[in-house]
Amino acid sequence: MVTVGIIEDDNKLQKLFIQTLELIGVEVVFAFSSIEEFRMRKANLGNPFIIFLDIGLPGISGLDGISMINGHYPDAHLVVISGNSDQKIIWSAITRGAKGYLIKPIKMESIKQQIQIVIEGGALISPEVGNILVQKVQTDKFSSVKNYNDLTQREKEVIKYLLKGLTYKEVANYMDVASSTINDFVKKIYRKMDVHSKTELLSLFL
Repeated sequence: MVTVGIIEDDNKLQKLFIQTLELIGVEVVFAFSSIEEFRMRKANLGNPFIIFLDIGLPGISGLDGISMINGHYPDAHLVVISGNSDQKIIWSAITRGAKGYLIKPIKMESIKQQIQIVIEGGALISPEVGNILVQKVQTDKFSSVKNYNDLTQREKEVIKYLLKGLTYKEVANYMDVASSTINDFVKKIYRKMDVHSKTELLSLFL
């Protein structure tokens, strides 16, 4: 069973999250309204697969709480949920260790699909967030990343789609190739970039 943790100070949204997740068979292992509450009770919690974190929290901000949460749950997929689409905030969240960023309002009817995206190896990133990340990385120049220039144009294209949070299947649809072809591209990229996972690969750019 997929497990989820929630840190959200909007009680109405938090309850809606819990109700929606329980209806689709997802176990909510914790739901808190602040980072302080998380710190006080983290020792008794389960192991969430995904953690949804609001960054506009009272007291310690969600941004400041990212490293703390990742330190306690290094394998969890921490996804920021926020109404803030400011480029600096988004970039700060990602570089601090968030593995996804969704812009509010969150469409509850799409939660099941979004969780499946994470299971399939994708990142939960709103389209506008993906565009900001790609623009930011392009500004800082992809070519500054070690071994990037050894990649073919198609391999570079795959990386840009992955930065937007797309799954391998979605990348295959955009590039009009089979999913197995994307898997082959990714294996070659891993070898050339000397990494062993998508997280390691994206961390080179983010």
